[in-house]
Amino acid sequence: MRWPLLSIALLSGCKSDCIHMCQRIDGWLSECGYTWDATFEKEGWSSIDDCYDEHWESDQKAERGCKIQAADWDRRDCY
Repeated sequence: MRWPLLSIALLSGCKSDCIHMCQRIDGWLSECGYTWDATFEKEGWSSIDDCYDEHWESDQKAERGCKIQAADWDRRDCY
């Protein structure tokens, strides 16, 4: 797992839009009572760690996409 590296990156002020997106998704899932397994079955994600792993080495183009997706997750309502 990349928790130690993620912690260091976040504490040092390193900002990743993809990591932020994973956190927004995690918050939405918790608020709405959904699980990673059910929501991201196609991706095979079972936790926020899987989202982090998928986006850990994102390039600039992916980061821009994650920034847009993070904003979309912020606006989502629980269905």
